[in-house]
Amino acid sequence: MTIFFKIVFLIFLAVALFGFFFTEKFLNCFHSFNSWYYKICGIDAQFKTISPTITKISCLLGFIFLCVIYVAEVKDLDKQNLNTAAEEQKTTITETINLEDPDMKTVYDFLKKCQTYYLATVENNQPRVRPFGTIDLFEDKLYIQTGKVKNVSKQIAQNPKIEICAFDGNTWIRIEATAVNDDRIEAKQHMLDNYPTLQKMYKADDNNTQVLYLKDATATFYSFTQEPKVVKF
Repeated sequence: MTIFFKIVFLIFLAVALFGFFFTEKFLNCFHSFNSWYYKICGIDAQFKTISPTITKISCLLGFIFLCVIYVAEVKDLDKQNLNTAAEEQKTTITETINLEDPDMKTVYDFLKKCQTYYLATVENNQPRVRPFGTIDLFEDKLYIQTGKVKNVSKQIAQNPKIEICAFDGNTWIRIEATAVNDDRIEAKQHMLDNYPTLQKMYKADDNNTQVLYLKDATATFYSFTQEPKVVKF
């Protein structure tokens, strides 16, 4: 919010509050101003006296209107700040990750910072894709997580060939892999420990939580300015 907007808002707010709580003084000031203005302009005219009730209502409506404008301005500013922060994060992702000689940890770091990636499966010869957000490194393997009751789990069970895609605004990654189920409690708990918010919906021993690691994976980093970089793990 600019300083100019704050100053203007405070001035109008002060006028509205003064007019509402000190209506008689406000009208006297208003009449004095009009008389002075007419005299300066050389206008020989009379203006009608405004009713105190109308003045109070007008000031109250003005106060409400100013509050609405202020809230809208604050929300718009917050939205702009969030967008700016998101853009700054996108531009720094590839700066903090070494893409010159990538490895599996590079793939993990990239997906982790992107936060959201898209996982594709096949169902009856029909491709299916959805957003994912969980990625974990456990025992030198890259893991994803879902629930066994979900369609994505059933699709992977029928055809474990998957593909992952993520984009940070400058660089994108495509991962071809086979998803292998790991039903060990230790693997599930490690994933849940890294994503505490999942613990409200999943437990390591609930017979629904599922973690899968990527096997025979080929991850390729692409950008508009550099040659593709390939990682196999």
